Amino acid sequence: MTASLACVGGVLALGFVSAFVPLVSIELTLVAAAATTRSDGLVFVLVVAAAIGQMLGKSCIFLGGRGVSLRAKPHTPDRRVRGERLGRLLARAGRRRAAAASTVLVSAFSGLPPFALVSALAGAWRIRLAQFFALGFAGRSARFAGVLVVPHLMSVAGL
Repeated sequence: MTASLACVGGVLALGFVSAFVPLVSIELTLVAAAATTRSDGLVFVLVVAAAIGQMLGKSCIFLGGRGVSLRAKPHTPDRRVRGERLGRLLARAGRRRAAAASTVLVSAFSGLPPFALVSALAGAWRIRLAQFFALGFAGRSARFAGVLVVPHLMSVAGL
């Protein structure tokens, strides 16, 4: 029981750290943790702990994005075309609430566009923190559950 609590606490903490430090992989941590347990309940708790840790960290980034302005900057000749297209796409998403919410959910699940970037933009888009947290939590939970299914099933099957 104590080892399980330590594992859950470690996953929660690493989830928080990985929200800021790209070199810390919460997915790799989850795979290792899932491969060492046979408890379906613990795997579920690990998914929730990782998602909560990530969303606590991403919420800090979100709140930092609240101070950012998305007004168009004057065109400079050396600006990259690809960056301009992405900037226009993200600015358009910010003007449409449903598109902004969808972007948060898709990014939280897939990582594209990078969720750290979308977290800051969601703050600038003036999405409510509760909505951001709920959408991000749903996307991250689905992502982490997907990451854990294969190693856990292999562990339970004795492979």
